[in-house]
Amino acid sequence: MNLNRIDLNLLVVFDAIARTGSVKDAAPQLALSQPAVSHALNRLRVLMDDPLFVRARNRLVPTERAQSMIGPVAGILQSVRVLMSSGGSEIVEDNRHFRIGISDFAALTIVPRLTRKLQQIAPNVTLELINVGENTLNQLAGGELDCTFWGLQPPESPYLSQFLFHDSFVGFCSADHPLMELGDQGVSIDDYLFYPHAIAQFRASGSSPIDVFLKGIGRHRAIALRSPSFMSNITAIVGTKMIATLPSLLESIALSQGLLSFPLPFLIPNFNYSLVWHRRTEADPSGIWLRRLLVDMR
Repeated sequence: MNLNRIDLNLLVVFDAIARTGSVKDAAPQLALSQPAVSHALNRLRVLMDDPLFVRARNRLVPTERAQSMIGPVAGILQSVRVLMSSGGSEIVEDNRHFRIGISDFAALTIVPRLTRKLQQIAPNVTLELINVGENTLNQLAGGELDCTFWGLQPPESPYLSQFLFHDSFVGFCSADHPLMELGDQGVSIDDYLFYPHAIAQFRASGSSPIDVFLKGIGRHRAIALRSPSFMSNITAIVGTKMIATLPSLLESIALSQGLLSFPLPFLIPNFNYSLVWHRRTEADPSGIWLRRLLVDMR
């Protein structure tokens, strides 16, 4: 292929369509009309001799060839941003679109402050929040995420991480729960295990620190509800005999929903919350700017 025929703007269009799955949604991000985006996509299809995106369920889905291009194209564009940057301060004026992996813990505790801050200092910057899951690290590697919030042990190279804060776990139950009648004697481990539990399960595999501890002492809790978020546990246990064990930073939200908290009858280590990104984006000025902003907010 003759490199002289390749217009860098075509790669920008490819990246936007890969992220949004739509010519219509990509157009405003690129400050282009829909016909202009369609024309650029058709040019790239001719160059690559591949349809690149096919329509499925009202979205444009990448072909196998396009899927193999997503990560490399994102890397090329980030490298160009580094080369063309004079230091990264211009990000405040930029229409940069960031993609961040989050759990609902981050959505409830960090994102509200982040969006308010961005409105103050960089109103043209836009965010796309994507649920963390089994594929999160692959999304970082493929350029589909700029960074992700991370509540587990930080992954090893080629991923980098920055500690944000730590938190502890607290028990929660409905205000009329029998545990709230125990008074000064507090909740014992037998009391804690007597009632059914609601847990948040973000990944198909892996155990929570609570279950790891209980297994170590030969005990286990009865799980009545598994859900994909802490917030769904908070709302689900109101008016029931279920117990939820949640990060203490969610206490004000839980109390506002009619729950009460109690100290756990055992000690488990605090968990660390970190920011994780791929080494490839380490020198990207806009990525540096975003990570500094998030670290300064902790």
